[in-house]
Amino acid sequence: MTRLLCKPCAVDLAARGKTVKPVAQRCEKITCSEYRRRRFGIAYEVTGRPARKKEVTKE
Repeated sequence: MTRLLCKPCAVDLAARGKTVKPVAQRCEKITCSEYRRRRFGIAYEVTGRPARKKEVTKE
């Protein structure tokens, strides 16, 4: 799925386990798809599911 993201949101999605690849090369003023603010960013191809938290088994 192609999404317009600012750099901090792209890094955060990658840290949560999604594959984030830049599509566009030019950084321009966009509305970030992640948290709906006007920032500088580019289009990214986002794939994969977010990583699930591992459940801790109680003994």
